[in-house]
Amino acid sequence: MPLPSLRNIQLLPYSKLQQLLIDSNSSEYGSRYDLLSFATPEQLTAATAAREELLQWLTHRATIGYAGTKMDCNGLSPGCLHCGDGSWSCLFINGRCNGRCFYCPTVQNDDGPPVTNGLAFTTPEEYAAYVALLGFRGVSISGGEPLLTPDLTLAYLKAVRGRCGDDVHLWLYTNGTMLTPDLCNRLRDAGLNEIRFDLGAVRYNLKKLRLAVGYIPTITVEIPAVPEDEELLKLKMFEMAESGVNHLNLHQMRLTPHNFGPLMERGYTFLHGEKVTVLESELSALRIIRYSLEKEIPLPVNYCSFTYKRRFQHAAARRRAAMTICNSGEVVTEPGYLRTLSATGVSYCEAVLLQNPGYHHPFEKIVLETGRALYLERRPLTPELELTIIERRNLGMGHPTEQITRFEQVKYGLAEYF
Repeated sequence: MPLPSLRNIQLLPYSKLQQLLIDSNSSEYGSRYDLLSFATPEQLTAATAAREELLQWLTHRATIGYAGTKMDCNGLSPGCLHCGDGSWSCLFINGRCNGRCFYCPTVQNDDGPPVTNGLAFTTPEEYAAYVALLGFRGVSISGGEPLLTPDLTLAYLKAVRGRCGDDVHLWLYTNGTMLTPDLCNRLRDAGLNEIRFDLGAVRYNLKKLRLAVGYIPTITVEIPAVPEDEELLKLKMFEMAESGVNHLNLHQMRLTPHNFGPLMERGYTFLHGEKVTVLESELSALRIIRYSLEKEIPLPVNYCSFTYKRRFQHAAARRRAAMTICNSGEVVTEPGYLRTLSATGVSYCEAVLLQNPGYHHPFEKIVLETGRALYLERRPLTPELELTIIERRNLGMGHPTEQITRFEQVKYGLAEYF
């Protein structure tokens, strides 16, 4: 029997939700699931206490934002601010990379066209029109490795800058190995505002990063928090600050079918959840933030948890589509769902932007200025749920019933350890 969709479940008692997530993790990895070393009850207790101590320390010295899923929010890069407010589009310009990072979550052998949120854009003009129509204020170019296809990358950057002007913040992700002074010049001339380096791909060598300083206004290092590299990274943070790095972003490592082998070999402790994550990675990231503040290193450090990505980036995509299709009698909730109130109850649906309509649900056609058509599909998530007069009043005051909380509010805090 197929597992119930996590997107469509009602709020469950915590133990049942935990079991649903465990079953989902087991289903994803099949027979390999039994090879994973998940945290024992004793490890979970110790890790939860360690995290709580770190968060308590950070609460008084840092800014914890985005419903408790991102910290330190002092000094976030311009691109991170656009990500946080939901005004960001990430275009995967290619699907190939020249790096061999053990933590990479995806296969790097895709020769398809540039894509974002499942939408392919074969010309720079079409993508720029999409950015303009949806009102994005931040655009990033990712991959693969965008500098493996420099002319293609530059064409899309120029198209967005030409169509949308200076109001859009443009940034690019790279391992930096292909960067040259000439390419720095061309990226600057194309309007690039920020460049983000995955220094983990080059063992934290800053040589190529330094080429971009003075050309690109904002220099960011964005890497997963690799537990065994924690002490090395603490030393490198001083060098980053001295070299002109403006921001350091740390991601939580997660397990995927692609990186299963390399992560297994390193003996990490895994956690259940919407996706399997690495316990040591989160604790390492929090310790690094604490270290940077204790040592007063002039380099803002931000931990971008998997929980943040799952809740806020998904909510942003839903909200953009919902705002475009929202009718006069509907409300777009904080997590991006469409709420419809009736005389007796409430129902919810999700708006999804598609390349082609599925014909299973109602949809609307939108046309870009280039003539390209996209489709907004309205997918029902619940039947009409009955509300009492008091429950309706409380909903209007921002106090939804437990039954509908997940549709009304973004859950607070980092993921529970289990």
